[in-house]
Amino acid sequence: MPIEGVYEPSTWTVAADQVELYESSGGTEGLELRGKPCVSRGTRGRHSGTVRKSPLMRVNDGDRYAVVASMGG
Repeated sequence: MPIEGVYEPSTWTVAADQVELYESSGGTEGLELRGKPCVSRGTRGRHSGTVRKSPLMRVNDGDRYAVVASMGG
């Protein structure tokens, strides 16, 4: 279910560009960030209500997946 609200791109251009590429391609491009598989996660600010979207690295943990948020490090 999509998050409702006014979307404001990240101030970090790498993240904003990654989300834009993913969304503008319908999810067929932008599946990797700096060579690592990634997913896009949306959140809404508790007070502002502003929607933010962040690319997070997806890594295997045995037979499960984990997501990593590390400013691309």
